[in-house]
Amino acid sequence: MKFKIEKKMFEKYPNLKVGIIVVNNLDNNINIDIEDYINNVSKEKIEKFKDVELASYNVIKSWREIYKSFGEKKARSSVEALIRRTLNQNPVKSINPLVDIYNLISLKYEVPCGGEDLDKINDDIILGFAEGCEEFISLGEDEVQIVNKDEVVYKFNNTVICRNFNYRESDLTKLTNDTKRAVLVIESICDDNLDSALEELEQLVKDKLNCDTNKKILDVNNFEVEI
Repeated sequence: MKFKIEKKMFEKYPNLKVGIIVVNNLDNNINIDIEDYINNVSKEKIEKFKDVELASYNVIKSWREIYKSFGEKKARSSVEALIRRTLNQNPVKSINPLVDIYNLISLKYEVPCGGEDLDKINDDIILGFAEGCEEFISLGEDEVQIVNKDEVVYKFNNTVICRNFNYRESDLTKLTNDTKRAVLVIESICDDNLDSALEELEQLVKDKLNCDTNKKILDVNNFEVEI
């Protein structure tokens, strides 16, 4: 199986980078202790953003511009949603260890993070522009949606596993306590913290979940890798 970024994505987003971590031999039922870490990061963000207009903050502004570039006006990046929830004293509830860890990294480094269950995917994962015929089932729902043409999606075959870059996850490939193999994804479209975020994410996953990991970065010069 491969993880690929369509070449034409780089024509529109030349600075795009995607860091991935392939996770194998996972026990996603382990009781991990990161609550204090999450609380400390949350306090740091509340202090950092108390006098900041989020819409003008570089990371959030950059992602909003990316969304507008393919016609999406209402969706917001996952990292913006995470920061806003934190500032509103409404942190994301614990979901499962792997998701909790990547949410922590997303908030700390202000980068969008996500993950998919590899045992639910039977072909190459492709990040690219939708043809407008692909199917998607949103997290927690069972209704099949048809995605918009030229929307940026992650997909395999005709199945979309994440819409609008990092906005909406699929229910079909979500990470659960039963997940044994996964791919974690961090996206970068500006000069941000990708390398540091990817390194700590891998270290936390290995340390807390006792699993095997392999990390890679895709960019304009390296746009497909074996996973």
